[in-house]
Amino acid sequence: MTTATFTPTSPVQKYLALAGAEVRLVMRNRTMAVSTLLVPVALGVFWAFSFGGGPDVWPMVVALQAAVTLGMGLYLTATQTVVARRHTRVLTRMRTSGISDPGLLAATLTPAIAIALIQIVIFAVIDLVMGVVAPVNPLALVAVIVAGTALMVTAALATSVFTPSPERAQITTLPLVFVMLGGAIAMAVIPAQGWLQALLLVPGAGVGTLVRLAFGGEIGMGTVTGTIVATVALLAWAGIFARVAQQKFRWDPRNG
Repeated sequence: MTTATFTPTSPVQKYLALAGAEVRLVMRNRTMAVSTLLVPVALGVFWAFSFGGGPDVWPMVVALQAAVTLGMGLYLTATQTVVARRHTRVLTRMRTSGISDPGLLAATLTPAIAIALIQIVIFAVIDLVMGVVAPVNPLALVAVIVAGTALMVTAALATSVFTPSPERAQITTLPLVFVMLGGAIAMAVIPAQGWLQALLLVPGAGVGTLVRLAFGGEIGMGTVTGTIVATVALLAWAGIFARVAQQKFRWDPRNG
Protein backbone atom coordinates (compact mmCIF):
# COMPACT_ATOMS: atom_id res chain seq x y z
CA MET A 1 0.00 0.00 0.00
CA THR A 2 1.43 3.37 -1.00
CA THR A 3 0.81 6.73 0.60
CA ALA A 4 -0.61 9.42 -1.63
CA THR A 5 1.57 12.49 -2.01
CA PHE A 6 -0.04 15.90 -2.07
CA THR A 7 1.02 17.91 -5.09
CA PRO A 8 0.15 21.61 -5.13
CA THR A 9 -1.91 22.49 -8.17
CA SER A 10 -3.43 25.95 -7.75
CA PRO A 11 -1.29 29.11 -7.76
CA VAL A 12 -2.13 29.71 -4.09
CA GLN A 13 -1.14 26.16 -3.12
CA LYS A 14 2.12 26.47 -5.05
CA TYR A 15 2.87 29.78 -3.38
CA LEU A 16 2.18 28.42 0.11
CA ALA A 17 4.26 25.30 -0.52
CA LEU A 18 7.21 27.29 -1.82
CA ALA A 19 6.93 29.93 0.92
CA GLY A 20 6.89 27.22 3.57
CA ALA A 21 9.98 25.62 2.09
CA GLU A 22 11.73 29.00 2.04
CA VAL A 23 10.96 29.61 5.71
CA ARG A 24 12.49 26.24 6.62
CA LEU A 25 15.59 26.93 4.52
CA VAL A 26 16.15 30.32 6.15
CA MET A 27 15.76 28.92 9.66
CA ARG A 28 18.25 26.13 8.90
CA ASN A 29 20.88 28.69 7.91
CA ARG A 30 22.26 29.61 11.33
CA THR A 31 24.39 32.47 10.04
CA MET A 32 21.43 34.10 8.33
CA ALA A 33 19.15 33.46 11.30
CA VAL A 34 21.59 35.19 13.66
CA SER A 35 22.48 38.13 11.40
CA THR A 36 18.95 38.92 10.29
CA LEU A 37 16.80 37.88 13.24
CA LEU A 38 18.80 38.02 16.47
CA VAL A 39 21.18 40.91 15.75
CA PRO A 40 18.45 43.45 14.84
CA VAL A 41 16.41 42.44 17.89
CA ALA A 42 19.48 42.75 20.12
CA LEU A 43 20.22 46.22 18.74
CA GLY A 44 16.62 47.32 19.16
CA VAL A 45 16.54 46.13 22.77
CA PHE A 46 19.89 47.80 23.47
CA TRP A 47 18.65 51.13 22.14
CA ALA A 48 15.42 50.87 24.13
CA PHE A 49 17.33 50.42 27.40
CA SER A 50 20.27 52.72 26.62
CA PHE A 51 18.72 56.04 25.64
CA GLY A 52 16.35 56.34 28.57
CA GLY A 53 12.73 57.41 28.40
CA GLY A 54 10.83 60.56 27.64
CA PRO A 55 8.80 61.98 24.76
CA ASP A 56 11.89 63.57 23.20
CA VAL A 57 13.86 60.34 23.06
CA TRP A 58 11.36 57.67 22.10
CA PRO A 59 10.78 58.84 18.50
CA MET A 60 14.52 58.36 17.83
CA VAL A 61 14.52 54.93 19.51
CA VAL A 62 11.46 53.75 17.58
CA ALA A 63 12.91 55.16 14.34
CA LEU A 64 16.12 53.21 14.95
CA GLN A 65 14.15 50.05 15.66
CA ALA A 66 12.09 50.50 12.50
CA ALA A 67 15.17 51.21 10.39
CA VAL A 68 17.14 48.21 11.66
CA THR A 69 14.10 45.97 11.20
CA LEU A 70 13.57 47.09 7.62
CA GLY A 71 17.27 47.35 6.81
CA MET A 72 18.58 44.11 8.35
CA GLY A 73 15.54 41.99 9.13
CA LEU A 74 13.96 42.56 5.72
CA TYR A 75 16.40 44.07 3.21
CA LEU A 76 19.48 42.00 4.08
CA THR A 77 17.48 38.78 4.46
CA ALA A 78 15.62 39.32 1.20
CA THR A 79 18.79 40.09 -0.74
CA GLN A 80 20.64 37.07 0.64
CA THR A 81 17.69 34.80 -0.03
CA VAL A 82 17.17 35.88 -3.63
CA VAL A 83 20.89 35.70 -4.43
CA ALA A 84 21.23 32.29 -2.74
CA ARG A 85 18.30 30.82 -4.69
CA ARG A 86 19.68 32.25 -7.91
CA HIS A 87 23.19 31.00 -7.11
CA THR A 88 21.93 27.43 -6.66
CA ARG A 89 19.69 27.71 -9.74
CA VAL A 90 16.55 27.21 -7.66
CA LEU A 91 14.90 30.22 -9.28
CA THR A 92 15.62 28.84 -12.74
CA ARG A 93 14.16 25.44 -11.87
CA MET A 94 11.10 26.85 -10.12
CA ARG A 95 10.18 28.92 -13.16
CA THR A 96 9.23 25.64 -14.84
CA SER A 97 6.92 24.63 -11.97
CA GLY A 98 3.95 26.55 -13.27
CA ILE A 99 4.07 29.35 -10.70
CA SER A 100 4.22 32.86 -12.13
CA ASP A 101 7.38 34.94 -11.86
CA PRO A 102 5.76 37.42 -9.43
CA GLY A 103 4.41 34.51 -7.39
CA LEU A 104 7.84 32.88 -7.31
CA LEU A 105 9.51 36.06 -6.09
CA ALA A 106 6.74 36.67 -3.54
CA ALA A 107 7.18 33.18 -2.10
CA THR A 108 10.96 33.59 -2.03
CA LEU A 109 10.64 36.89 -0.15
CA THR A 110 7.99 35.71 2.32
CA PRO A 111 10.48 34.61 5.04
CA ALA A 112 12.16 38.03 5.04
CA ILE A 113 8.82 39.80 5.36
CA ALA A 114 7.75 37.42 8.12
CA ILE A 115 11.01 38.02 10.03
CA ALA A 116 10.50 41.79 9.84
CA LEU A 117 6.91 41.52 11.09
CA ILE A 118 8.02 39.34 14.01
CA GLN A 119 10.66 41.89 14.95
CA ILE A 120 8.09 44.69 14.81
CA VAL A 121 5.85 42.80 17.24
CA ILE A 122 8.80 42.16 19.58
CA PHE A 123 9.77 45.83 19.58
CA ALA A 124 6.17 46.90 20.14
CA VAL A 125 5.97 44.74 23.27
CA ILE A 126 9.35 45.94 24.55
CA ASP A 127 8.50 49.60 23.98
CA LEU A 128 5.14 49.17 25.69
CA VAL A 129 6.86 47.68 28.73
CA MET A 130 9.39 50.52 28.70
CA GLY A 131 6.59 53.06 28.88
CA VAL A 132 6.25 54.33 25.32
CA VAL A 133 2.88 56.04 24.95
CA ALA A 134 0.50 55.02 22.20
CA PRO A 135 1.04 56.96 18.96
CA VAL A 136 -1.36 59.82 18.35
CA ASN A 137 -1.15 59.15 14.63
CA PRO A 138 -1.11 55.35 14.25
CA LEU A 139 -1.65 55.60 10.49
CA ALA A 140 1.88 57.00 10.23
CA LEU A 141 3.23 53.78 11.76
CA VAL A 142 1.11 51.75 9.36
CA ALA A 143 2.65 53.77 6.54
CA VAL A 144 6.13 52.96 7.89
CA ILE A 145 5.38 49.25 7.69
CA VAL A 146 3.66 49.24 4.30
CA ALA A 147 5.81 51.77 2.43
CA GLY A 148 8.99 50.64 4.20
CA THR A 149 8.32 47.04 3.20
CA ALA A 150 7.73 48.06 -0.42
CA LEU A 151 10.98 50.03 -0.39
CA MET A 152 13.11 47.26 1.09
CA VAL A 153 11.67 44.46 -1.04
CA THR A 154 12.26 46.35 -4.28
CA ALA A 155 15.69 47.46 -3.04
CA ALA A 156 16.57 43.82 -2.35
CA LEU A 157 15.62 42.79 -5.88
CA ALA A 158 17.63 45.68 -7.31
CA THR A 159 20.64 44.97 -5.09
CA SER A 160 20.61 41.31 -6.11
CA VAL A 161 21.47 42.47 -9.62
CA PHE A 162 24.89 43.62 -8.38
CA THR A 163 25.45 40.82 -5.85
CA PRO A 164 27.28 37.80 -7.32
CA SER A 165 27.02 35.53 -4.27
CA PRO A 166 25.07 35.25 -0.99
CA GLU A 167 28.21 36.11 0.98
CA ARG A 168 28.65 39.37 -0.93
CA ALA A 169 25.16 40.45 0.16
CA GLN A 170 26.64 41.36 3.54
CA ILE A 171 28.68 44.00 1.68
CA THR A 172 26.39 45.18 -1.11
CA THR A 173 23.55 45.92 1.31
CA LEU A 174 25.67 47.97 3.74
CA PRO A 175 25.44 51.36 1.95
CA LEU A 176 21.64 51.48 1.94
CA VAL A 177 21.41 50.12 5.50
CA PHE A 178 23.74 52.86 6.79
CA VAL A 179 21.98 55.56 4.76
CA MET A 180 18.62 54.41 6.05
CA LEU A 181 19.76 54.35 9.68
CA GLY A 182 21.30 57.81 9.39
CA GLY A 183 18.31 59.27 7.58
CA ALA A 184 15.82 57.75 10.00
CA ILE A 185 17.68 59.14 13.03
CA ALA A 186 18.03 62.60 11.49
CA MET A 187 14.42 62.91 10.39
CA ALA A 188 13.15 61.68 13.75
CA VAL A 189 14.82 64.51 15.67
CA ILE A 190 15.28 67.51 13.36
CA PRO A 191 12.67 70.30 13.29
CA ALA A 192 9.56 69.72 11.24
CA GLN A 193 10.27 72.84 9.17
CA GLY A 194 13.29 74.21 7.41
CA TRP A 195 15.72 73.24 4.70
CA LEU A 196 16.76 70.08 6.57
CA GLN A 197 13.48 68.58 5.44
CA ALA A 198 15.24 68.09 2.10
CA LEU A 199 16.82 65.05 3.75
CA LEU A 200 13.48 63.40 3.10
CA LEU A 201 14.87 62.72 -0.38
CA VAL A 202 17.38 60.28 1.13
CA PRO A 203 16.25 56.65 0.70
CA GLY A 204 14.51 55.50 3.86
CA ALA A 205 14.61 58.88 5.62
CA GLY A 206 10.82 58.97 5.45
CA VAL A 207 10.82 56.29 8.15
CA GLY A 208 12.12 58.81 10.68
CA THR A 209 9.63 61.44 9.59
CA LEU A 210 6.69 59.07 9.90
CA VAL A 211 7.79 57.93 13.36
CA ARG A 212 8.13 61.55 14.50
CA LEU A 213 4.66 62.34 13.16
CA ALA A 214 3.24 59.23 14.82
CA PHE A 215 4.41 60.38 18.25
CA GLY A 216 4.22 64.11 17.57
CA GLY A 217 1.51 64.80 20.09
CA GLU A 218 -0.98 66.46 17.77
CA ILE A 219 -3.14 65.69 14.78
CA GLY A 220 -3.90 68.27 12.12
CA MET A 221 -3.60 69.00 8.43
CA GLY A 222 0.14 69.50 8.87
CA THR A 223 0.50 65.99 10.27
CA VAL A 224 -1.67 64.51 7.53
CA THR A 225 0.27 66.33 4.83
CA GLY A 226 3.59 65.31 6.36
CA THR A 227 2.48 61.68 6.53
CA ILE A 228 1.47 61.71 2.88
CA VAL A 229 4.69 63.39 1.73
CA ALA A 230 6.93 60.99 3.69
CA THR A 231 4.98 57.98 2.43
CA VAL A 232 5.22 59.20 -1.16
CA ALA A 233 8.99 59.68 -0.71
CA LEU A 234 9.38 56.06 0.40
CA LEU A 235 7.17 54.77 -2.40
CA ALA A 236 9.02 56.89 -4.97
CA TRP A 237 12.29 55.17 -4.08
CA ALA A 238 10.46 51.85 -4.17
CA GLY A 239 9.39 52.69 -7.71
CA ILE A 240 12.97 53.53 -8.70
CA PHE A 241 14.32 50.27 -7.29
CA ALA A 242 11.47 48.34 -8.90
CA ARG A 243 12.37 49.84 -12.26
CA VAL A 244 16.01 48.81 -11.86
CA ALA A 245 14.96 45.29 -10.87
CA GLN A 246 12.53 45.05 -13.77
CA GLN A 247 15.21 45.95 -16.29
CA LYS A 248 18.24 44.19 -14.81
CA PHE A 249 17.04 41.29 -12.64
CA ARG A 250 18.86 38.00 -13.28
CA TRP A 251 17.27 34.58 -12.89
CA ASP A 252 20.49 32.69 -13.62
CA PRO A 253 23.74 32.82 -11.62
CA ARG A 254 26.02 35.70 -12.46
CA ASN A 255 29.79 35.56 -12.55
CA GLY A 256 32.20 38.04 -11.02
